Amino acid sequence: MPMSTPGEDALHVLRYRRPSTVWTDALPVGNGHRAAMCEGRPLGERLHLNDGSAWSGPVPEGLLAGAQDSGVEALATLRTAIDSGDLDRAEQLAMRQQTPWAQAFLPFGTVDIALVDQIGSAVVEKPDSAVDLERTLDLRTGIAAHTYAMAGIGRMQHETWADAVTGALTHRIVAEAPVRLEVRVTGPFPDASAGSAPGNARGALVAHWHLPVDVPPGHAEPPAEIRYDVERGRQGAVVIHASTASDNTDGVLRTEAAREHLLLIGTATADAGTDVVALAAAVASAGDSDASDAAALRAAHIAAHRELYDRCALDLPVTTEVAALDTDERIIRAQGVDDPALSALSFHYGRYLLMSSSRPGGLPANLQGIWNAELPGPWSSGYTTNINLEMAYWPAETTGLAECHEPLLDFIGRVSAGAGATVARELYGADGWVLHHNTDPWGHAAAVGQGAGDPAWSTWPMGGVWLSLHLWEHARFSGADQDGGDTQWLASTAWPVLERTAHFALSWVQTDGVRAWTSPSTSPEHGWVDAGGTPRPLGLMASMDAELLRALADACTEAAAILDRDDAWVVEFAELVALLPPLSVDARGRIQEWVSDVPDAEPHHRHLSHLVGLFPLGLITPDATPGLAEAAARSILGRGPESTGWALAWRALMWARLHDGERVYEQLRMLLRSAHGSDTAAHRGGVYRNLFSAHPPFQIDGNLGFTAAVAEALVQSHEGVIDVLPALPSAWPEGSVRGIRARGGVEVDVVWAAGRMSRIALRSARAREVRLRGPGLAERTVELVPGRQTNVEAAHEPVQEKELSW
Repeated sequence: MPMSTPGEDALHVLRYRRPSTVWTDALPVGNGHRAAMCEGRPLGERLHLNDGSAWSGPVPEGLLAGAQDSGVEALATLRTAIDSGDLDRAEQLAMRQQTPWAQAFLPFGTVDIALVDQIGSAVVEKPDSAVDLERTLDLRTGIAAHTYAMAGIGRMQHETWADAVTGALTHRIVAEAPVRLEVRVTGPFPDASAGSAPGNARGALVAHWHLPVDVPPGHAEPPAEIRYDVERGRQGAVVIHASTASDNTDGVLRTEAAREHLLLIGTATADAGTDVVALAAAVASAGDSDASDAAALRAAHIAAHRELYDRCALDLPVTTEVAALDTDERIIRAQGVDDPALSALSFHYGRYLLMSSSRPGGLPANLQGIWNAELPGPWSSGYTTNINLEMAYWPAETTGLAECHEPLLDFIGRVSAGAGATVARELYGADGWVLHHNTDPWGHAAAVGQGAGDPAWSTWPMGGVWLSLHLWEHARFSGADQDGGDTQWLASTAWPVLERTAHFALSWVQTDGVRAWTSPSTSPEHGWVDAGGTPRPLGLMASMDAELLRALADACTEAAAILDRDDAWVVEFAELVALLPPLSVDARGRIQEWVSDVPDAEPHHRHLSHLVGLFPLGLITPDATPGLAEAAARSILGRGPESTGWALAWRALMWARLHDGERVYEQLRMLLRSAHGSDTAAHRGGVYRNLFSAHPPFQIDGNLGFTAAVAEALVQSHEGVIDVLPALPSAWPEGSVRGIRARGGVEVDVVWAAGRMSRIALRSARAREVRLRGPGLAERTVELVPGRQTNVEAAHEPVQEKELSW
């Protein structure tokens, strides 16, 4: 790998010269299957392990276990209560349909690595012997490293990576003089045990335990205990191989003295009765090698990592002062002095986090990606489908990580054909499939809350509708929405999911032949106020329902045309959706959140669900629907300036779609303010010292939404035209971006200076025509030839300033 410059490092490397003091100081590595948070300790290391498959469960028999009411008659009774205006009873009936909670993503143990002297005393007990600490995470390589100097030994270097080839977590130590190690594994579960792997001559360290079968969230009402079941519960294991192992006694792996050590860490989970230790040992053995082979192992990992990472890059100016600062210092400085390079670093960090959390063959990224050290984690560290799971994948297609989208797409296909279909039939008597606001790898599809959850978030059967649109977007970005495109995946994978989702909608939407509506309906996590001053979650149709259903009907209609299908239900569905109420503007000039103009229960609520038509659905645009675009802008402003991390990112994406670069930048700056020590109840977004986005606490959707917002500010393609620099902030007057993807399978590079385009480069795997426009570039049609880059030089045309009315 060529030598990097300080300026380039400022765009791609997180750096610190202080030790970690809290978990959100540690640096993340991951390969979509295994992950670790690396503290970067002097005189050793502590790694907080995670395994992407480590969830509580499995679920009990019966997907509606715990629900007091279910079936067609229960739904009819609920709808009757809503229709008659008996909203107290409607809320009670909705709560009776709730099941217990979805399951939780688990922490998975801690590895402590200590340096010891020649007589076995822990060097870690002599902190003054280590000086000149530096911790780094190089996003280009996926390697977290820390170095320090030791008296009598010299420079020590530790490197940790989640190997993209072997799948093992790898820790490498290189010293100027021989050192010995002691390695320990501890777990968060009460039945943990440690020992040596059977038949392993190198004395591998082993820990295995029983995983819990049920982990209610910390906010569960009434509070519930974590439960274990030794007979039917799943198991987990960690196996560590050391290239210099000498013995393993009392649960401690001790090494011989050497200048280089290589630790290979395998993790695994399995159902009861399976040899989970053997599975974890196989992972560790996949990269098994002497220290002499560590360089080759490292090089192979970097090559595989960069194959994804190098597809897309943002270059913004770096000053000499910024290049000399640590990342936590840059976060503080950027609140008073613009640091465009910090935005570029955060853009790259979001891509890195998605790569680390979501890879083919694994599970989708959860609320914390793939990292969690708590039991239970925040909000179970699970899947929330009313915005957060969707947002986590918004940068996948636009920034060249389509493979990282696959775990979510596979999950949607599996749940739509399995648990989601069962719940739709048994809970509502409906066709197709349904998903509510929480789910887990087992496909929990019913409303959660255990009879005590607020229907404002629990009674939301639109999760499957929203998630299904991810398959359509994946097809659009691959070029399957164009004549001559590869339609095999659209036909075999996306179409069956779209069909199942539409059949649920056809069962769910009510109509009298003149108008159509949904019931029960909620605007996720928000409510309206009735004439008596009481906040209500139910009783009125939410605008979000209609927007999601319109987008689904459009997707089904377009996909049917591409696949040359004439299924009668496609027309029936389109005709039904046409009867849904259109978006309306209220007396304040804002988009109505419900079918009637009613007061908000929380005027500054973080969710902007009624603006889903602006982003991501593209039903509201400044060009096609200027009146609704203005009302959407007023809606965003009306919610107040402050919010959580992910909500700030969603607002940035919406401002990008409204072509307002200054407000995009305003939201990005708020996302990048320091959140260290912030009150978790304050709902004030920012970033921790390791750049993790704060809800607070940490949620990865803020990081991934940040990356998506930057991409959307630079290139958009949802209106059938490639729109270049539609929302460029004035704080970024010069820069370049490489590898942004547009719908139709087109890659776009852009160079700009003095706030205007200099050059655009386009690439496509197939011959096609594209429409292109941007500031200083008159709209034109460009012919693309497969295997050839097409360059467009921007003419020096005057740039018209946009007059924004909000």
